[in-house]
Amino acid sequence: MITRGRHVFIYGIISFFLLILLFYKADQTSRYPPITPVQTSTSEESGFLETHENLKKRRSLEDVTKEIVVPKQIQLVETPLVPVEISLAQNIQAPEKIRFKFLQTTKESKTTTSESPSVDNSCECISSRTRKSYDFCYRNPKNPSLIGKKFNCSYVSALEDLKLIDSSEQSLVDMTKAERNEKDVIFVSAISSNHFGNFKEMYATIKRHWPMQKMLLYSLDLSGSQIETLGKEPSVEIRKFDYSKYPEYVQNWAEYRFKALLLAEAIKEYSNVWWIDSHFRWLQPKPLNQFYGEIATCFGNVDCDKKSSVMMFVNSTHSNFAVLTEGLLDYFPTFGIDTLKYNDKGLQLSAAFVYLARTPFTLEMLKWHSLCALEEKCMKPPKAKLKCDIIPAWDVYAGCFRYDQSSINLLMFNSFRNHNHYFMDVGSITRTYNHY
Repeated sequence: MITRGRHVFIYGIISFFLLILLFYKADQTSRYPPITPVQTSTSEESGFLETHENLKKRRSLEDVTKEIVVPKQIQLVETPLVPVEISLAQNIQAPEKIRFKFLQTTKESKTTTSESPSVDNSCECISSRTRKSYDFCYRNPKNPSLIGKKFNCSYVSALEDLKLIDSSEQSLVDMTKAERNEKDVIFVSAISSNHFGNFKEMYATIKRHWPMQKMLLYSLDLSGSQIETLGKEPSVEIRKFDYSKYPEYVQNWAEYRFKALLLAEAIKEYSNVWWIDSHFRWLQPKPLNQFYGEIATCFGNVDCDKKSSVMMFVNSTHSNFAVLTEGLLDYFPTFGIDTLKYNDKGLQLSAAFVYLARTPFTLEMLKWHSLCALEEKCMKPPKAKLKCDIIPAWDVYAGCFRYDQSSINLLMFNSFRNHNHYFMDVGSITRTYNHY
C-alpha cells in the first residue's frame, strides 16, 4: 500500500511538470507565429539568378568602359584624348581607334551657336554682320590642348560669304547612302593661260567617260580667245576667279592659295565636288556609283576605317614630314611627329585630285584650310619654297614646302592620324609635267 502511494505521488509530480511545459510552449507560439516557407517556382529562381548575372555583367562592362566612353554632351566635340602607340602584334586596339568606333556609332547632333561652348577671349572673333562669336584658333582634334595661333578676325566676312561658318541652312550629304543627285555633282579645275592645252586633254578624258558631266573651270588669266574656244564645250562653265574678295597675295599663283578658296567656293554651290588639276589624266576611272557605294558601305561597317567625306587618290611618293615647313605648325599643331615621317601612316597625298562631300567635317576642314590661304604666313610660312634641296623622301626634311597640299594633308592627318583612312583607289591615273 505504501509502495502504491509512492508511485501515485511520483506520477502526479511528473504530470504537473508536463502541464507546466505544455502551457509554456502554447504561450510562446501565440507570441511568435511560425514562419511559413514561401514556395518559389523554378522559373522565379532562375529569373532572379539571370538578373543578378546581368547586373554583374553590366557592372563589369561599366568598369571596362570607364576609360573609353565619354559623356554624351562631350561627344559633340573632340575629347582631350592623347593616342597611345600600341604594337600591332598586341591583340589590343589603340585608344584612338576605340574612340573612333564609339563616335561613329553615335548619331550626329546638330548644335546652334547658343549651344556651342563659349569661345576663349584670346581666340574669339565676332562677326560685324551678326555679332555672333567664332573660334579662330585651331584645336588639334585628337588633342584639343594643342591650340594654334589665332587667325586674323578680318577674315570672318570671307568665311561667312563662303558659308564655312553659320551655314545651318545648307543641305548635307548623307555618306551612308550611295545615291547622288547628278545635278549636285561637279568636276572643278583652275588654269592659267599656259595650261590651256593641259586642260583640253584632261577634259577630253572626263568627257569620254561622262559625256554629260558638267565641268566648272576657273580662269586665272585666260585670254579672250581661249575662253571663247573652251566655251564651245556645252558642259564646260568658265568663271573668272575674283581675286578682289581676298588679300592681294592670293594672286600669287605659286603659293596655291587659290586652290583652297576655290574648293570652298565650289562646295558652297555643289554638295559633291571632284577637284582635278589639268595635269592629270583619269584614264580608267572606277564607276562613280561604285565609288559612292564603297564609301556608303564603309560608313555602315564599324570595322571599316575609311569614313571620311574628303578622299584623296594620288600618292605623292614622300612623307608629310619631308616637306613640312615649321611655320605651318604654328597654326595647325600636331603631336607624335615621327608618325608623319613614314609610309605606313604619314604619307603625303596629292591635293591635285580630291573628292569632297558637303558634310560638317568637310566644312570644318575647309574653314581652316581657307583661313590658312587667307593668312599670309600660314600657307606660305617664312623661308617656304617650292624647289627642294634634295628629293623628298621620308624622315629627312627636303628643304621645301607644298603650300595648299601641305595644309590640307596636315589637317586631314590631325583628324585621322593615318592617311589610309582618306586614301582610295579610283582607277588608273597618270600625269604630265609639261605645261602647254
